[in-house]
Amino acid sequence: MLTNYRGMANVPTERPRRARTGALSGSGSAAAPARSWGMTLREHPGSEEVSVGALFAERLRQQVVELREQESRVRRGADSGVHKMRIAVRRLRSAMATYRTVLEPAATGAPRDELRWLGAELSPARDAQVQLERLDLLVKTEPVELVMGPVAKRIHTELTARRLAGQERALAALDSSRYAELLVALDALVTAPPFDDAAGLAARTELPRLLARDLRRVRRRAETVHRTSDPTHRDAALHETRKAAKRLRYAAESAVPVFGGRAKKLARRAERVQEVLGEHQDTVVARQTLRELGAQAYLHGENGFTFGRLHALEQARAEELMTRYPAALDRLPTRRLDRWLDD
Repeated sequence: MLTNYRGMANVPTERPRRARTGALSGSGSAAAPARSWGMTLREHPGSEEVSVGALFAERLRQQVVELREQESRVRRGADSGVHKMRIAVRRLRSAMATYRTVLEPAATGAPRDELRWLGAELSPARDAQVQLERLDLLVKTEPVELVMGPVAKRIHTELTARRLAGQERALAALDSSRYAELLVALDALVTAPPFDDAAGLAARTELPRLLARDLRRVRRRAETVHRTSDPTHRDAALHETRKAAKRLRYAAESAVPVFGGRAKKLARRAERVQEVLGEHQDTVVARQTLRELGAQAYLHGENGFTFGRLHALEQARAEELMTRYPAALDRLPTRRLDRWLDD
């Protein structure tokens, strides 16, 4: 397993100056050592230390493989294919962001932008499915006398239509030349990541610095939440905090081969923040959907009472989640991360 692998021996003990060579395709002087670093992690478990470049190369390779596997499942119409493909997209983007300081400047900018585009094309199908399941369950748990009119039918009809339209959009994206070009770019990055000299540094000494930067990002986003009083802006700030926590989680997962259980613990704590804020975001989207469906029901002469009630239940759920959010945030490390990881 990857956890048992080690990488390059005799890595530099000091961070070298950035070498500005190579390109997106991996051409230039950085290409040859990049290939050797990626191979070292997978093929030579006996060495003393893994380099940060080897760790990134392996993470990149794994997620590109996952992306292609989930693409096949999406094309077959398999359940959760879109969801898992989105996760692979996010993990790729997060890795390129977390490890960007060991890569040539702007080397991953184009593929990150294209991955963002791909994620946006996959989102509608998954979002509609999540909302359909959430609101369907919410209606089923209501007392019969409080469900007035064809509420379940309207929810199912509208969100199923959105899901099908989203699936068509996702398949169109996968059939596009833009996606084909993205795969070529990702394969080039896997074959020869555009590293600078810092990629040869020991992951054990470099990773705490990279993870600490992602942790600070979560803290900064959380501070924005505290300074925001407008409800709409606050919801948006919470969503940004959630995304920062997700990036920290994925970065911590990539550090497991080096820091083992401590990295897993950090990933779990970041995931807890992500989960609480993820469900909060689901309530935000659900309330917007319920408002739209309630308006449609009114225009068709139906009773909108139940949609208003469900909206209130979702609002109450959001408020309850906000009582759990501070505790989840407080579980993230507050002292120096290099010391925390080595405990």
